Amino acid sequence: MQILSVLAFVLIVITAMSILVFRDWRIVSVALVLQYLGAFTLVTQSWPVGMAVVKLIVGWMATAAISLTYFRRENIPLFSETPSSFIFRGLIGLLVILTIFIAAPKLQANMFPGLDLLVLQGGLMLVGLALMQLGTTQGTFLTIVSLLSLLSGFEIIYAGLELSTLLTGLLAIVNLGLSLVGVYFIVKINEEVAIVQSEEDQQ
Repeated sequence: MQILSVLAFVLIVITAMSILVFRDWRIVSVALVLQYLGAFTLVTQSWPVGMAVVKLIVGWMATAAISLTYFRRENIPLFSETPSSFIFRGLIGLLVILTIFIAAPKLQANMFPGLDLLVLQGGLMLVGLALMQLGTTQGTFLTIVSLLSLLSGFEIIYAGLELSTLLTGLLAIVNLGLSLVGVYFIVKINEEVAIVQSEEDQQ
């Protein structure tokens, strides 16, 4: 089980960094799917598989909803970024990872003595890197993905502290609600862009 936890932690770090560094929605969608798999594995260290699988299914449903909606946009923007943008986001991601590696053992000793260190680090990685993502993007798709990652990190830490069926259901509703909000704004923005282009074509 410890090997599974280590693999899940590594998967979470790689996928969270991919979501932070890259802007291509296909890479981000695949990374989010794998990230939920890593989060599910860490949650199973504390919860029964039957409850943990709810998080996995809800996460994949939320990812499918926003990714397929974004895919159906008529005008998907092409991101052409300079190498310095990738390097900058990569460096701040590495800074967050380093900070969490240093701070997590002290947090575990002082605030979460009963929580496994890998579970705490995995949750904090998602929270920290998602916050960085929120601070470096303005797009609806990436913002919703960041919020889903942030919530996923909180759920990993919470799962290690308490088992609550009611809160699990509430968090599942929040995850699906976030994805529906993302779907609404993606569709709305797409319609506005289509109207503007139609008006420009008529002129």
